[in-house]
Amino acid sequence: MATIRQVAKEAGVSIATVSRVLSGDPKFHVKDETRRKIMIAVRKLHYEIPIREPDILRFGCVLADTTDKYADPFFMEILQAMEEACLTAGAVIASARSYQELEDPQILQQFLGEDLSGVFLMEHVSPSVMTAIQAHVKHIVFIDNDEPEYQFNNVGFDHTTANWQVMHHLLHMGYRRIGIISGGTRRVPFAGTLRLVTYREMLRRAGIAFDEALVKDCRWDLDLCKTQTEELMALPEPPDAIFAGSDSLASVVLGTLYSMGRRCPRDVGVIGFNNIDLSEHMVPPLTTVEVPTVDIGRAAVERMLQIVRGEDRSVRRILFPTEIIERKSLRKQGGKK
Repeated sequence: MATIRQVAKEAGVSIATVSRVLSGDPKFHVKDETRRKIMIAVRKLHYEIPIREPDILRFGCVLADTTDKYADPFFMEILQAMEEACLTAGAVIASARSYQELEDPQILQQFLGEDLSGVFLMEHVSPSVMTAIQAHVKHIVFIDNDEPEYQFNNVGFDHTTANWQVMHHLLHMGYRRIGIISGGTRRVPFAGTLRLVTYREMLRRAGIAFDEALVKDCRWDLDLCKTQTEELMALPEPPDAIFAGSDSLASVVLGTLYSMGRRCPRDVGVIGFNNIDLSEHMVPPLTTVEVPTVDIGRAAVERMLQIVRGEDRSVRRILFPTEIIERKSLRKQGGKK
């Protein structure tokens, strides 16, 4: 059976556009030509439009990325899964904004004026924005964004376990001088993240001294990641492996190593995080951590529907497991490939 993703691809539009057109969202305006392309794709692919409830549930989403809210593959995959789940349930993601955008009072007012039944939060927002959201929206679900001061449902993955898996894998393969390039969040600097805490603890357990020179906070900036990779490899004792905080960062690390004439994994191993679609096509194919983004997106919508419909008013923390995906960017130490 065809999926909404296939319909969107056939029509040449986003999943969000297909979702809102097929849901009959009265506040969504689209060109007749676009609507016609979508309906042609629906008929061509024999897509079954789910039966709608009389009142469509409208949700908002606060995204975690920076300059381009649809640029980060990790959050894009979660958002797409949410849109698909909403369409099936007779709901729609009516508005998606980054946390920076909501600092603008006018944009915040527009966001809250969408008559939202609930809001998904992928990122921390300022206290003033949170106060405004709570005043206008009854139901809130966090997505991979656990804030202990707020008693809200959270759907994501266990960051401590996931980062433990990375360090355990690197140490098991014989790496001892491990560099790390990553970033923090809006409210937690890199130095205070579970990632770095886990990194230091795993080194301690392995009897390896912590070396601050191997730790780089790129603040998720790709250009800075390139510079910091060069800095790591210019050290008197460069790392034998680099742990990149995302696959996007890892792709920059691999490209920089290539431009420097360093071979991966012969000279230095690289491991990423998220397992985006391009990871297996990098050179060499990237070892990384599989985060079940589709499961997270679907579960977040399912949890939201439960609390909106009053089926379960408890506060739950739903964490999905992660796993290491082994490819060719690491090698067992002690031999050459």
